[in-house]
Amino acid sequence: MKEKQVSSNELLQKAKERSGLSKEVLRQSLHALLGAISEVMDDGKSVVLDNFGSFDLRTVKEHTVTPPPPNNTPVLVPEHQVVRFKAYKNFLIYHMKY
Repeated sequence: MKEKQVSSNELLQKAKERSGLSKEVLRQSLHALLGAISEVMDDGKSVVLDNFGSFDLRTVKEHTVTPPPPNNTPVLVPEHQVVRFKAYKNFLIYHMKY
């Protein structure tokens, strides 16, 4: 089964068609936005993008996982943080607004 994915280049091309801006300007803007989101989350804060969704840090407790055979020796996964994205309910109609 082929997984449906869009690369960043394809996404930038679509944004270029909608905005008329150059791909390089859009690429720099995307990297600046993602860097800012990362920086804010490093400070322990959540990020909310209006009418789109939110990014939160969640702590995953320490747990043990057992991989499938032949390497089925249990592995201890330490407590760590993960980023969770929660789309707003109107996420699917977001494109209609912009």
